[in-house]
Amino acid sequence: MKNFIFYLFSIISNGSKCRHSNALLNSNEGYCPDCGKYLKKYYYVLRCGCCNHKREAARAVFGKNGEIIPVSKFCPVCGGEEFHVEKYETLNLVDINYAIEVKEEFSFEDAYFENSSETKVWVENVEEENFKTPPLLIQSRPIAGQICSI
Repeated sequence: MKNFIFYLFSIISNGSKCRHSNALLNSNEGYCPDCGKYLKKYYYVLRCGCCNHKREAARAVFGKNGEIIPVSKFCPVCGGEEFHVEKYETLNLVDINYAIEVKEEFSFEDAYFENSSETKVWVENVEEENFKTPPLLIQSRPIAGQICSI
């Protein structure tokens, strides 16, 4: 019930913005048929910072737009207040009750993706003495019928 009230309030506050409700029904990425933006689907699972137990989560209405917060203030297992959020591209069947589906806008013209290939080379100054090859040790094998003494 609490999540439903948050959902209704978010609809009222962001009425003019596209909600992408008809997009990505059977795929993980594609274009929204309502606004034409390219979207990618991600799943977020909220875990306790102390015992790593999965917690029920909701999207924040106040504060940061789209922030993921826990429904209950404290963890039901250990009583901890801290939490962390894990991001997945595919949903595991085990996480289906705790995951939140988020459709994020993706831009191909973004400057971050234009020149993303970069090569760096590190060269260390090492003395050449360390790389000298040891003298070859040639062991002769006895010929058939020859007696070898050690």
